[in-house]
Amino acid sequence: MRRLLLLLMALLPMPLQALDLMPTTLHLPAAQGRSELWLHNPGPGHWRGQVQIWAWDQQQDAEHLQRSGQVLASPTLLDLPAGARQRVWLLPASSAPVAAEQAFRIILAPAEPAMPRYSLPLFRSEPVGPASPCLQPELAVNGSQFTLRLLNNGTRHARLSDLAYETAGGQRSLLLPDLAGYVLAARQRQWQLPPRADGYAGGRFHARLQDGTEVILAARAPAIAASQPSGL
Repeated sequence: MRRLLLLLMALLPMPLQALDLMPTTLHLPAAQGRSELWLHNPGPGHWRGQVQIWAWDQQQDAEHLQRSGQVLASPTLLDLPAGARQRVWLLPASSAPVAAEQAFRIILAPAEPAMPRYSLPLFRSEPVGPASPCLQPELAVNGSQFTLRLLNNGTRHARLSDLAYETAGGQRSLLLPDLAGYVLAARQRQWQLPPRADGYAGGRFHARLQDGTEVILAARAPAIAASQPSGL
């Protein structure tokens, strides 16, 4: 019986080795200073991998990543046995000022394909006062397909969560619970919407920003055909 039990356990898929990360959104001063990312491996397995820095952009309704040397990480190679903690320092490669907020993705790439891969946003900007994103919504239609487009005219990114739609009569329905996504500064992103009998006429959208405040997005009536959406 014991031998049979051990055989059955060996045949079962092993659980993925997950890491605890803190924080999950990183901010880096443009000129001086540094930011830190803490990793914790609660076990039971071993996690090995490397830290990669990618410049992050949004163009043509799609996410674009490109390897970047503008931000440095130390260490870049990670080796976390069960129970281990590791601090990763992130610092700018240059002290030159930046004209606008820069967006990056910190990728924790595992050495083994079966291990989970992590992607964390990092934003680099001058240490000025808080600035709210300026979101301009637009509702586009292509046949029976509706798409919500958001243009961020602000100087800082927008992190949106709990995206919901409210009818003219005040009835609200949740479209995307929790994190809906980011709209980078001076960039646009779109979301494909589920069909509705009213065609989203006369209503408005709601979402929460990173500081917890709620924004009301009153989109204009659809008047143009949407390009093929890239999804969420």
